[in-house]
Amino acid sequence: MNMDRKSLLAIVVCVLFYAAYEYYLNKKYPDRFRRSVSEVAGSSVPSPGLQGKEAAHGSSALSVAQVPAEDAEILSPDELLLENDEVRYRFDQSTGAVKSLVLKQYQNDAGTGEMEILKAPLKILGTTGDELPVLPPLLKGNRDGDRLSFSFRKDSWLITQSYLLTQGSGYGADISVSWKNLASVPQELHSSVVMSGTILFPEKSGSFLPGMPTGRPSFLTSIAGKTDWVDAQKYCEETDEKDLISGQQMQDISFIGFDHHYFLQALLPQSRKVFHKVRRAEIHKGVSCRLSHWMSLYQGSVAAGDTMTMAFRSWSGPKTTEQMEAYDPVLRDSLDLGIFSAISGPLMIALKSMHSWLGNWGLAIIVLTILLKLLFYPLTRQAALAQNRMKKLQPRMNEIRELYKEDPRKQQQELMQFMSSHKVNPMKGCLPILPQIPVFIAFYRVLSTSIELRQAPFFLWITDLSAQDPYYITPLLLGLTMFVQQKLMPATGMDKSQERIMMMLPLIFTVMMLTLPAGMVLYMLANTLMSIGQQQWLNRKLALNHG
Repeated sequence: MNMDRKSLLAIVVCVLFYAAYEYYLNKKYPDRFRRSVSEVAGSSVPSPGLQGKEAAHGSSALSVAQVPAEDAEILSPDELLLENDEVRYRFDQSTGAVKSLVLKQYQNDAGTGEMEILKAPLKILGTTGDELPVLPPLLKGNRDGDRLSFSFRKDSWLITQSYLLTQGSGYGADISVSWKNLASVPQELHSSVVMSGTILFPEKSGSFLPGMPTGRPSFLTSIAGKTDWVDAQKYCEETDEKDLISGQQMQDISFIGFDHHYFLQALLPQSRKVFHKVRRAEIHKGVSCRLSHWMSLYQGSVAAGDTMTMAFRSWSGPKTTEQMEAYDPVLRDSLDLGIFSAISGPLMIALKSMHSWLGNWGLAIIVLTILLKLLFYPLTRQAALAQNRMKKLQPRMNEIRELYKEDPRKQQQELMQFMSSHKVNPMKGCLPILPQIPVFIAFYRVLSTSIELRQAPFFLWITDLSAQDPYYITPLLLGLTMFVQQKLMPATGMDKSQERIMMMLPLIFTVMMLTLPAGMVLYMLANTLMSIGQQQWLNRKLALNHG
């Protein structure tokens, strides 16, 4: 019996010791266990290891305060829902955030249901000065027809934000934030609207090719018609902890937001002239980061009982050119068409025209590729003629190399004199190809950014042109056709080491194409097959002419 008591006492002491030790560890190392993606996404309270200036500016204000809202009315789930035929918004009354945003006309990545474009709640909050508001446990909600509003008090200001889906726009919404002076005297108003969202980082990039879109999440700012995209993960994980400020003066902001490759969340300030900056917080390296767009405006002195408002239009939906332009033409600038956008635009129109005729995006890519190759055939022919002429002169050039192999300088002089006397230039075989490069890059960019290719089937095993070939058949075919193309190219005096390098290119390209979207590989394959056909045709014509 005594032994039983001692054992029980020992167990109690061990439990107390363990609890005390866990308490100590949790205090000292609050992030010692890596949280899951869902926990990170749903978190609204920054950890003690918070990085960035937002920690110093009261980012914890987004957590629940202890003071209840005055006359808080609990809205029903139906009242917290805004929807039309295209979108469904669900709001959280505790924060006023959009906790779910579903695009009814699109399937999720797995193809198992409607597309949810939010990985974490999206908060749009009004505040004053440079600090986030301390929210009560429940915001005061109001549903008036199709308009949903949330109100809370910050100091002597009543801040209200309201949402109304734009009729007939599909993915647009009107958002307004107002500040009512509750004091008995006039007050200076430095108003700010914060668009805050947690960005989940992808596990891997989507492209080996430099300068090509990878589908990585980014945030964007469009100022006076110029749009800048910033990779969210790179920005969050930089060592520099300063805010990203668009300018020291008020800027003509067309829109700001978050870019998710095929989908966009954007705010379009109607006052346009605002001060803008981006803050980062809750950085979990390699996992996620909370980014906040701050738009600030000094509204002067507000009389007692008066209200000032900042109005916005918003777009939360697919990056479809026609729909975005119909809503607001400035949203076209959210499409990242690269440095050759002047070429990408017409190519995108041509591709859509082909699809309207053929009814299949894969066939549209092939037909447009064929038309482009035919368009550039005169340049291809000119390059082939120059290469063929160089090939005929190779025996004599090899003799010169052998004769002066001990004197490289003399060898080079003799070769240059020989080519000059025969009016040939090695560069003539390459120069006609150069004008085709911008078109090649522009078309590549169109294929990588067009949402129309997302989940678009082509033929048999290729059921999604925006995803990689599941069986790697098209990349392997591309490598094989590139090898054949290399064999058909006329020799132009390359040494053995250069020839080996050239023969390695098909293998290198095959590896690069393995994880790229099937639509882009299909374009490369069609382009290479057309090049082989043109080369064969030219080789035969040149052989006949020579004969």
